[in-house]
Amino acid sequence: MLDDDKILELDYSSTSKSRKFLIGFTTYILLIVFFNLLSSYKNPTIRIENKLISIHTYEFQRILKKQVESLNNQLFNDSVQDLNLVIKELLVKFYEERNYNAVWIDNFNTNERFSVLLNLLDSSAYFGFPFDYFNVSRIHELTSEFFVPSQGYNHQEQKIELELTATFSALKFILYLKHGIIEKDTSKVYLTSIETLPEILNQAINQKHFRDDILAAQPNLVNHRNLLKSLSYFIDLHYSVKYTTPAFIDDKLLAKSLYYAEMTKSPVFDSTNPKMQALNNLAEQFNLPKDSILNIPSHVALVSLLEYKYILACLNINRLRKLKHSGENYLFVNIPEFKLHVVESNEEKETFNVIVGKKITPTPVFSSSIEQVVANPYWTVPKSIVNNEMIYKIRKDSTYLRRNGFFIINGREETVDESVINWNSEDPLGNKYYIRQINSKNNALGQIKFIFPNDYSVYLHDTPSKNLFSRENRTFSHGCIRLENPNKLAQYLTDIYHPLDKYDIDKMITENEHQVIDLAEKINIHIQYITCAGINNEDMMFYKDIYNLDKEEIKAIFPNLPGI
Repeated sequence: MLDDDKILELDYSSTSKSRKFLIGFTTYILLIVFFNLLSSYKNPTIRIENKLISIHTYEFQRILKKQVESLNNQLFNDSVQDLNLVIKELLVKFYEERNYNAVWIDNFNTNERFSVLLNLLDSSAYFGFPFDYFNVSRIHELTSEFFVPSQGYNHQEQKIELELTATFSALKFILYLKHGIIEKDTSKVYLTSIETLPEILNQAINQKHFRDDILAAQPNLVNHRNLLKSLSYFIDLHYSVKYTTPAFIDDKLLAKSLYYAEMTKSPVFDSTNPKMQALNNLAEQFNLPKDSILNIPSHVALVSLLEYKYILACLNINRLRKLKHSGENYLFVNIPEFKLHVVESNEEKETFNVIVGKKITPTPVFSSSIEQVVANPYWTVPKSIVNNEMIYKIRKDSTYLRRNGFFIINGREETVDESVINWNSEDPLGNKYYIRQINSKNNALGQIKFIFPNDYSVYLHDTPSKNLFSRENRTFSHGCIRLENPNKLAQYLTDIYHPLDKYDIDKMITENEHQVIDLAEKINIHIQYITCAGINNEDMMFYKDIYNLDKEEIKAIFPNLPGI
């Protein structure tokens, strides 16, 4: 049995160890707290700023929600209020779905995404937009107001306006990239496509490559892609000429500029395209004194012509954006170019020369899908051609029909004796009879016809008048498109789009039998009016405005354009 003093000694020893442990632990905790305080003293803004950030974010969301709910047109300065109303409604929907979280502003400043958007909007001229459609000047004003020292850093009103204006501009930019400048189109298809804009913007926001996702809204067309590439070089050339003193513009730049201005037929000066002649052409067009150098009046005239060519490029980019297109394989007929382009996997595979409609019977602009290839086709003559061109010949020569391989059919496509027709009456055929031409190499449709549904009775076909393909201006038809080397296109289409059955087109034509091939897979065909094209990734080609459509469309799409 232990003595009491021993017990006391033992108890004391145990208590001493506990106290030592407690003191050590407490000291450790105090040291941690001390170093944390010291760290926060060295950088006191971290904790305070985080506190303010959370308050700022909540307050920003609250004000943003309030502003969105009471949104009005005064925030956005645009001449077309109808379009603004539509985009405003989409903007409200956009923020509702995001629970009013900001897109372009993080904490006290704009974010990297905003910088990318502003860069796109600042570069809108390079995407075919010649004016400030997207409130860029106002966005810059708001951005510059952020850090005015006398006003501090917490400009909530400016931030809210910047946030909403940037979103409005982003939605409008996507819309114009996707569909062109169609500000008053209320068609169901167009309105339905507009409704997808918030979704497109949200998807781009949630991706790593914001810029690429925004630009993906553009049409996936070869000629659109090529034209945009060349437009960039053209703008740089235009600016170089505009902002360089005439005496310092070298001959290489001058030659190319005069070529684009259609003062010379070559982009370089040589013995067949001398500099003096090009300058004289420019002076004559503007009634200016002739000179051996580019003087100031001629320089002003040249700049104005280049500006007009830029507007033409914008017009044609806009035309391509209006085109309803899908798929990587298609045919593209460019009326003013007199060419048909075969596109496969979004790359041009082949081109064909074509003949298009005369100015009084123009080839219409539309899109369809080729469904059939016809070898040795008949030609049922349109009533307009019968009444306007054939009746006179028939009345004058009773053998005209037989000599040219024509015969009469009724609505059931049964042959009818032409003696039953009173050719002297006002409307000899009425709605009962039709004139058809037998299949032969002299048939107006030639020996190949491509059928695609349309409201214009227009075909793509062969022609017996093959000598016309050597002409530079090939406007000779009644609206149909005549094709050079149609056998080659027919063989390509049947090989690719009807691969289970093999057809020998040349043999079918030689046999002179009327045969219809239904393609197993349809191929899109776009018949369009494009007067400007990009070539070689940097050059531009301007085609003659054969139907005089450009100026009227420019007035409609760019109404505020000053006269050039």
